Amino acid sequence: MAAVALVPLLTTPAQAAVANVTVDFGAVVRPVPRDAFSADITGYGSGSYITNDPQHRAMLAGRYGSLRMELKYTTPGDPTSAIIAGGSGAETKVAGDAWITAIKDLGAEPVLIVPDDATDAANLVRHFNLGGNRIGRWIIGNEPDTKPNGTAAVFGARFNAVYDAMKAVDPSISVGGPAVSHPNMTYIREFLTVSGTRADFVDFHKYGAGEKPVCDTTLLAETAQWSTDVAAVRDIITSVVPARANQIGIQIGETNSDWGIHPNPAGCGNIGTEPVQYRNAAIWWSASVFGRLAEAGARGYAYGDKNGALGLLYDQPNASGAGRNERMPVYQGIGFFTGQEGTALAHFGSSLVRSSTTLGNVEVYASANPKVIVVVNKGMTPYNAVIGVGSGLTQAAVHQKDGNTVSYAKPANLGTVAVSAGQVTVGLPGPSVTQLVLS
Repeated sequence: MAAVALVPLLTTPAQAAVANVTVDFGAVVRPVPRDAFSADITGYGSGSYITNDPQHRAMLAGRYGSLRMELKYTTPGDPTSAIIAGGSGAETKVAGDAWITAIKDLGAEPVLIVPDDATDAANLVRHFNLGGNRIGRWIIGNEPDTKPNGTAAVFGARFNAVYDAMKAVDPSISVGGPAVSHPNMTYIREFLTVSGTRADFVDFHKYGAGEKPVCDTTLLAETAQWSTDVAAVRDIITSVVPARANQIGIQIGETNSDWGIHPNPAGCGNIGTEPVQYRNAAIWWSASVFGRLAEAGARGYAYGDKNGALGLLYDQPNASGAGRNERMPVYQGIGFFTGQEGTALAHFGSSLVRSSTTLGNVEVYASANPKVIVVVNKGMTPYNAVIGVGSGLTQAAVHQKDGNTVSYAKPANLGTVAVSAGQVTVGLPGPSVTQLVLS
């Protein structure tokens, strides 16, 4: 979507106005661990990977709390065979240890997907955790609901056997599943009925669209589902395994605006003709989704670092003018929480604090330690946001991305605006994402 900017970008109120956005930095809602903002390493990239490309590494370094990847033995059942990337068509010439070391070098926790085979999974734990390249978090299987004999009951039984074999090697690891292809609540409930005494976290995948394209207005309106789906899974956990409910985490192991690649649907009024993953709309979408996941207390994993349209980074030069390793829209949206290479954007703080707004189609997420506010205007209406931030603050550093520049253009640094009478005012083009760092 293009942005409509009918208001001044930055102003300082001469007198206190009625706030239409309110942030209480003293009212902590929940912790926000760095792994709330995570991503998937795919093993794709046409020769350019985190293991060998300095620019690729620079774009990701220090931004994501954890990075998830699938590894497997070249020969199933043979622990002497090479460990390689597990994705279909992924690079197989890079050793498994090289991937894990590269993830750690990026400042992230490695999260490993293993086959739902007890022998191979236990041997992978043995290789890494007894061999000096420890991994603490593991996922058994990937989208079992799409595979033969993948019912929740059958998979749950396999999960239990694999879990027990892995924990026999290293009891301190965290192991989860079922990593279903979509938020199938019936499947998740049945899985927990079988495996709820074991699973350390519940994993499911969720995309904005897939089998068919949707209009941007629908895509953006439906980001609320990321909140309600996490809440629904938490209710299921509490219902099925109440004694362990506080011990079982929730993560969305794959997410992006669309798992398919669709041309712009007719009759939507979308801005641009490329698939949504390449357009500015995916920036507003991903900022909303990851803000909601932080608010809900879940981990989110953007799929993936590189995989054509489904990437944080371009894996090939694009007709739009973007070069290899340039930022894609999903990188931009999450980047308002993680920071972005080549910008002064801050990382979201360690505690979510209470925030609210009366503005339509606007979402606000705020943190303490440091004091960061992210404002997502998903609609076409521009606003002057009068943000009440309380006492003791004097200025806000502001960055903003709107629809008036190409999707891979860096967010604009709007400079510093004064806080006056406990308020700061900033223009919100429609649509846009804005970050303020208060001091």
